[in-house]
Amino acid sequence: MDGNSEVRGLTAEECAKLLESGEAELIDVREENEWQAERIPGAALYPLSRFGVDRPHGNPDKIGIFHCRSGKRTHDYFQFFRLTGYKDVVHMEGGILDWKAQGYPTES
Repeated sequence: MDGNSEVRGLTAEECAKLLESGEAELIDVREENEWQAERIPGAALYPLSRFGVDRPHGNPDKIGIFHCRSGKRTHDYFQFFRLTGYKDVVHMEGGILDWKAQGYPTES
């Protein structure tokens, strides 16, 4: 993890490439009811409302990609994600909405 406090965002396409290559893990920070309604396949659920109690123990060899519905929550709470242990963290710009708009799959 670098010491940079700047929020780092990637597009849905950039995130999909990292996930496909196995370089990253995807973490959904929405609430459980949102996740139940629709989610990105393979995303782990860690709601922001419980993040102090229940947060991912990131793989130090992987990039943690954090996403929400539109990207606002992951942008606003980005500093929390730096505490998860991933070698690097990013947020998915546009969230699941942009993921779907780019034609990537979701499930419910």
